[in-house]
Amino acid sequence: MKYYIAGNRGLVGKHYTLHTNAVGGNTNSTDYTDYKKTLDDLTNANPTHVVLNAATVGGLQEDLDRSFDLMLRNLKIQNNIFEAADKLGIQRLLLQGSACSYPHKGSDIQTFTEDQLMDGEPYAGYLTTALPKLVGMYQCRASNERKNTKWRTAINTNLFGPGDRTGDHAHVIGALMQKFVNAVKHNHTEIEIWGSGNQSRDLLYIKDAVVAMDIILNNDLYDTVNVCSGTETTIREIAETLKTISGFTGRLWYNTDRPEGSKHRSISNTRLQNLGWTQDYAMIDALQETYEWYYDNT
Repeated sequence: MKYYIAGNRGLVGKHYTLHTNAVGGNTNSTDYTDYKKTLDDLTNANPTHVVLNAATVGGLQEDLDRSFDLMLRNLKIQNNIFEAADKLGIQRLLLQGSACSYPHKGSDIQTFTEDQLMDGEPYAGYLTTALPKLVGMYQCRASNERKNTKWRTAINTNLFGPGDRTGDHAHVIGALMQKFVNAVKHNHTEIEIWGSGNQSRDLLYIKDAVVAMDIILNNDLYDTVNVCSGTETTIREIAETLKTISGFTGRLWYNTDRPEGSKHRSISNTRLQNLGWTQDYAMIDALQETYEWYYDNT
């Protein structure tokens, strides 16, 4: 097996590269919005397995701020890599999907399985991320049906860990990490947290996630599989845990005037468990490792 990671500078790409000792990546010389450059890079790498991480992604605020640009760019990247992989006869490909593609309606009363991905419209604030991923999922299925490939889609929950994005356009855990690090380093007396804190998410440490992704890429049973812990955790619980880990002694201000996305999102990992995956990291240990990285590197 020879892996090519398309997009190795983000959280998933960095850790997947370490996990597989892969080649390739979204370097300065590889512009995946350019089909010829994409095809040339894949041709030169000559992989048996392609992992499609390449995308411009962020948190809820970036989806709201840059919806048109993000959708245009990400669909172009996705299509170019699919077309190049098809031309080169790549049999194994993994698309990184997103749990934000699940329907918004009913998210507070059910645990979503992979068969429910098209049962309703995603939360409006997530459409920028959700729609290209859903299109990609169906492109993978079309390739499998028409060309007998084994292209897979990993429906990723909220992933976190060392090396994630920071600042206003970070994912939820990254944004919280940065706030606690800044508060401790600069002696802040208050930390603002978006929403009530009662909104809950399925959260998974990146080191557990890349193991799951590789199992999905190489499985012959399912074309689409959730990568998740199977457990919901509230933002308030995460914030209180980070307060303990960081030693922050000030006030946590839950600003309900800020957007907080869906109230709940519970996701089933039954398929993933059927493939033999188990979770190795406890939440407290994962948050501790991640906080230490943020403190040392931001």
